[in-house]
Amino acid sequence: MTKLYTEQERFNALVDASPMPTAIYKGKEMLISTANQAMLDLWGKDSSVIGKTLEKAIPELEGQPFYDILQRVFETGEAYYAKESKANLIVDGRLQTFYFTFIYKPLKDNDGYTYAIINTAAHLTELVEARKEIAETQERLTFALQSAGIGTWDLDPINNKVNWDNRCRELFGFDKDGEIRYEDVLSCIHKDDEKMVNEAVFAAINPQTKSVYDIKYRTVSKVNHKLRWVHCKGKAYFNDENVVFRFAGIAQDITNEIISKRREEQLMSLISHNADHMTVADMAGNLIYMNNASKNLLGVDLNADITQMSARDFYTPEELDRVQNHIIKEISEESGWKGTIYLKNFSTKEIIPCTVNYILIKDPETGEVIGRGATARDLRPELKARAELQRLATIVDSSEDFCNYCDINGNTLYINPSGIELIGIEKDDVVKSNLFDYHSAKTNALIKNEIMPVLLEKGKWSGELELLHQKTGAIVPIHKQLYMIREEITNIPVAIAGIARDLRPEQNILKVLNDKNATLQDLVNELEFLADTVPSVVWTSKPDGNLDYVNKRWYDQSGKTKLETLGTKWIETLHPDDVPHARREWQDALKTGEAYQTEFRSMNKHGEYRWYLVRALPLKDAEGKIVKWYGTNTDVQHQKELEQQKDNFLGIASHELKTPVTSLKAYAQVMEAMFKRSGDFKNAELLGKMNKQVDRLTNLISDLLDVTKINAGRLQFNQSYFDFNGMVEEVIEEVQRTSGKHTIIKKLNFNKEIFGDRERICQVVTNLLTNAVKYSPDANEVIISTEEKESAVQVCVQDFGIGINKDKTDQVFEQFYRVSGNKEHTFPGLGLGLYISSEIVKRLNGKIWVDSVENKGSTFCFLIPIMQ
Repeated sequence: MTKLYTEQERFNALVDASPMPTAIYKGKEMLISTANQAMLDLWGKDSSVIGKTLEKAIPELEGQPFYDILQRVFETGEAYYAKESKANLIVDGRLQTFYFTFIYKPLKDNDGYTYAIINTAAHLTELVEARKEIAETQERLTFALQSAGIGTWDLDPINNKVNWDNRCRELFGFDKDGEIRYEDVLSCIHKDDEKMVNEAVFAAINPQTKSVYDIKYRTVSKVNHKLRWVHCKGKAYFNDENVVFRFAGIAQDITNEIISKRREEQLMSLISHNADHMTVADMAGNLIYMNNASKNLLGVDLNADITQMSARDFYTPEELDRVQNHIIKEISEESGWKGTIYLKNFSTKEIIPCTVNYILIKDPETGEVIGRGATARDLRPELKARAELQRLATIVDSSEDFCNYCDINGNTLYINPSGIELIGIEKDDVVKSNLFDYHSAKTNALIKNEIMPVLLEKGKWSGELELLHQKTGAIVPIHKQLYMIREEITNIPVAIAGIARDLRPEQNILKVLNDKNATLQDLVNELEFLADTVPSVVWTSKPDGNLDYVNKRWYDQSGKTKLETLGTKWIETLHPDDVPHARREWQDALKTGEAYQTEFRSMNKHGEYRWYLVRALPLKDAEGKIVKWYGTNTDVQHQKELEQQKDNFLGIASHELKTPVTSLKAYAQVMEAMFKRSGDFKNAELLGKMNKQVDRLTNLISDLLDVTKINAGRLQFNQSYFDFNGMVEEVIEEVQRTSGKHTIIKKLNFNKEIFGDRERICQVVTNLLTNAVKYSPDANEVIISTEEKESAVQVCVQDFGIGINKDKTDQVFEQFYRVSGNKEHTFPGLGLGLYISSEIVKRLNGKIWVDSVENKGSTFCFLIPIMQ
């Protein structure tokens, strides 16, 4: 009984795993013991019929021959096979007629008695509706039953045994008889697949995973070592303790399928990566396939679904009409059709000329034409090459150089018009001539003995040769390039091409140049002599800043050699304190192309440092590119000493003047107060005017003291936080009191504290405002504005006065600069205010500038950081 139960379970598992509708009927009463889902679907019933007799489960079979057939199979023990058998079944609530091919196969016990019948069926109803389809389906069904080679297997994990039918044994290379263990099965699996199979089996029989067993792998027969691909599907069954007691399933030989698929993939890979453009379409023009080359040509994304496209996407309406209504009809079944068509790029809409081969594709079974295949070649490169060749021919024909072409023996094939004119040969005589006819005897010997071996070895030669004029016999010097032309496949030399340039014009020009160079050299010698006689050091530099010439005066003064001077060596003679600014300003000049001017100390041959004023200007070509720098170093040591003496004098004089002027002011103020108390207001007014002049004198002395401090580097700064806007308001109020005519308009948009020297910044603002009032005598207003610029504050003072000539705006910040001409006495002063202001702003890490239009006014601005 236990054995029978185990056998029943095995059959149940096989039924569940079977891809075909399968059921088992037990006993003469035909009790449905098991039926897979495919069979239940075929009956139109659910699983509730299992356990019922066939008569009760499917009552509509009454009056049909199936009960009698089943009884005969049960009694005789012989299987019954029916083909296209008619059956009436209630499906979807109504009686319908179906056709099946089915098998009733008896299941027998050890004594040979039938105890059950296994029923497999195939649904063939659609074959009745169309005879052709029935025949094809019948053929496939017969092949599936007889040739599919589906085998069944049953693994007993507890006893490590495998029960296989003959087909499975054949697939794994086992004999029809004999016990098979799981280890034996593994030994027949290809070694590269053994691990994968093992993992799949253990995952399926693992109670934690219970994975689906569906795997494809290779087997190697132990008998003949034949390799097969098999597709195995199975299911593990677990008892109440969650222990697998059986693992059953099917195995199918898919070797031919794998081989076919591989061949198909290889073919498709070959087609997909083929450089030719290939497409397949049905006769209506709907695309079926397009390889990558064709997609790239026609602007189709490589991942696009081309089955959604048709011919109309790749033709203009006119070309589509031509293809569908004319070309398609002309495609021969034997030779196809070949010609030129114009395709349209799907993305860019560019029209692409192509050579196309069309072939007809037939159904291999019916011979019916089901589509067309096409291979296309893009003609654009060919057309472009043809155009380039035409242009090249045009260029050669129109070239002023001598161009010729001859075979390997020197027989002339072509000479261009310029060459014909150069050697004086008649057009009709060109093809009759030989390479050696129109070259001199000297050149012919050179060609034979030296040039030809080089051409054969390296393929090209260039150098000077001589042509021979065919009419006058004159020698024509040329520079010629010769090329060996070889056959593309065999590499055999087949021709020689030559291009020559008439050297006579160059030789004439060279003679003129030599004459001019000689004259130029004489001029250079004179200029060098002149440079050596001037008292200043004269030098030139390359565009990169490296000195390439210094006159004799330098070597006499410095005692240096050319090696110690040229290039960048001159910097080594500079005073260490002067090197940074001299180098920086020289680099700025090289970068901007602006004139270079600086002062530095350079050591002479006695080891003493002397001051030099250095100026350099760039020489530029027609395109504005610097080709040379020309500079001079002028000794200003004497001027520097005089300036120092002047500064010392000014410092002493202004300091000595300050004390008596201060006393004079005090006396004047006392006397003014005394006259006012006594009622003598007229004399008090005169003393008030005197007091103002003393203030002017005091300001002039202060300016002189500031200048001497600036020149000596002793100008002091006291940094602190202060209200910038408040300081500007104070200055405006103070200056406004001194000018009754001008109104100072405020546009103060900056209202923050800054960190800096309040008194010095106040001094700058005062200077700009008083200058604006002074230099706009005919105006009525002055505008002062402040605003924040990133991390800095900007102050601008605008007047509407006399203005400044554009050429002199850079001079207003120099010491002692004043308005020139007749206005010199109209606007008195020392010309130190703007100089002092600019120096204060520079020392506060800021900048100061002016924008001015003569006779219209000026705007002076300065910018300083908020935090010093």
